[in-house]
Amino acid sequence: MSIQYPFVSLVLPVRNEEKYIDTCLQALVSQNYPHEKFEILIADGQSTDRTRDLIEKYKSAFPNLFIFDNPGLIVPTGLNILIREAKGQFIIRVDGHTVIGPDYVMQCVWHLTQSGIDNVGGRMTAIGS
Repeated sequence: MSIQYPFVSLVLPVRNEEKYIDTCLQALVSQNYPHEKFEILIADGQSTDRTRDLIEKYKSAFPNLFIFDNPGLIVPTGLNILIREAKGQFIIRVDGHTVIGPDYVMQCVWHLTQSGIDNVGGRMTAIGS
């Protein structure tokens, strides 16, 4: 796959994702896309569990991770905050309880840059627990 590597912003509006955020962030920092070419932006809707603490431990390992307060608590206000802060040519939304494949960012960028389409996403497989 021959592509350029535009800068990408991964945006996560979250609230009380303690059970899932570690697995979600592990999938993000394990992407096969060049790490210096993407940022992870998280808007925390004043979580009352350990979500924020779990996110903080990733900041030292992944310097392009940034946390913002979302006083509006809900997803739309979190997304608005993150979109304003995003520096990427492309924005990829990820939910706090989502685990994306290791090539998800690469595949999205490839389709956006090679096919002329304006919006792309991936297949979702719901797995209960």
